[in-house]
Amino acid sequence: MNHSAFFSSLKKGEIARCYLFEGKEEFTKRSALSALRQQVAGGDFAAMNDTRLIDPAPDALIAAAETLPFLSDRRFLEIRDCAMLTGEKSREYEEDSAVKQLDEYLEHLPDTVCMVFYVRGKADGRKKLYNILKKKAVIVAFDPLEDRELSQWIAKTLARQGKKISLAACQRLWFSAGRELTLLDNEIGKLIAYTGDREEVTEADIDAVCVHSTEYRVFDLTDALLSGRGMQAMDMLAALLREGEDRLGLLPMLGRQCRQLKYTKAMALGGASPDEIGRRLGVPPFIARKNMGTARLYTLEQLNDMGKWCLDTEYQVKSGQMMDVGSLEKVMLQILAVREAEKHG
Repeated sequence: MNHSAFFSSLKKGEIARCYLFEGKEEFTKRSALSALRQQVAGGDFAAMNDTRLIDPAPDALIAAAETLPFLSDRRFLEIRDCAMLTGEKSREYEEDSAVKQLDEYLEHLPDTVCMVFYVRGKADGRKKLYNILKKKAVIVAFDPLEDRELSQWIAKTLARQGKKISLAACQRLWFSAGRELTLLDNEIGKLIAYTGDREEVTEADIDAVCVHSTEYRVFDLTDALLSGRGMQAMDMLAALLREGEDRLGLLPMLGRQCRQLKYTKAMALGGASPDEIGRRLGVPPFIARKNMGTARLYTLEQLNDMGKWCLDTEYQVKSGQMMDVGSLEKVMLQILAVREAEKHG
């Protein structure tokens, strides 16, 4: 079950006895946990019907699940950091016997409890308890939102504060700030404060106050580099390095951007529109249009060579054939040389 199906079932009042919450999208996962907790153990006696356990031994878990709710139909039991679902090793119990005990207990889980195994990130699918929960619980996967879902989430979040935003501005926000909802929620707070009484949030507002992810900054660096603005590109690189980024992390990102430009050019030559290119590459149309303009400056062979230079350089550094210092700068100078040759060719 994904997050949408979970919220839909919760709205209908359909609540299982046991869940496993897993996945990379922590903001949505926390929201789902809060909504489920409120539905199960909300009310005047919420505190008396709400139990949180950290990697409990089976006896403690079972004792909590068997405790009858106080003036309520159910009690809520949240289990965090369960070593039987992660790569960690518990110091409180022996895993094989604990899994066997829980396997037997889950067959007879009372309907007076709603139990949630909450895992940060993905659970370890190789674990015995995970495979048991696949049969005896509802597993809810909280994966990162798709592009359309991200834009809808941003628009709805702003609408609750009386703000409007265009689809293009939504796309600019998640592309520039990143796709993680906790970070986006913080950026939305900044936009609300920045725009004050003004109703509409614009792309200019986003550029003015929102943080830019490393990926977006590498996009800007690549755009400057391939447009022939060498000094600006080198200044951008220096800023990234000062802030803790390393060349081996940036090289693959530059290579990916060069390959994306190659695919953009190939699709554009085939008559694809910016919207179609954006969908196929997973970028907003405004980025696809910008890439189309940059890609026109080069041949497919040149763009292919640039991506290959990044891959070859990364391999040489990792294999000890080249020093890390200066490796990325060497590739950037190679790319600038191509642009200079095109100018004077």
